[in-house]
Amino acid sequence: MAIYDYLPKFRYIEPNNLKGLQPGFVVAQMENVAEGLLENGKFFANGAICAISAEGIVPATGEERALFIHFTEPLNTVYNNDAFFAVNVEEECPRLVQLIPGDEWMSSEKLEGNFGGRIIEITGTEGWYGVKTMANGDEGYHYMFLG
Repeated sequence: MAIYDYLPKFRYIEPNNLKGLQPGFVVAQMENVAEGLLENGKFFANGAICAISAEGIVPATGEERALFIHFTEPLNTVYNNDAFFAVNVEEECPRLVQLIPGDEWMSSEKLEGNFGGRIIEITGTEGWYGVKTMANGDEGYHYMFLG
């Protein structure tokens, strides 16, 4: 047993194609994250679908014009720590990437909510190749943003 076996685990994602990273559709310095998006009151896990409002970063309902996915890359490269990484909002600001139609990603957890039907899970039955494992072999869920 290793020391990291005692650390909390979080949802993580593997971005297959987040086009918002290329032209810089990124919001990185917002401080206020709604309580409904946090785990243990202070951790913001990767893969959360959210929106921006006057109050800050809020859970998405699907009615918003722009949806964002939280994706802040961990700096540690010594071991695969994706599942042990989440942004502590008391110490740093999260990074949101605006979702653009056609964006695809894998998530270690099933998404909660329907987001107005704008995000679908690709299972291989809709004419798309459905991937079911993360890069490290963990079970995964394959998603696409329709717009």
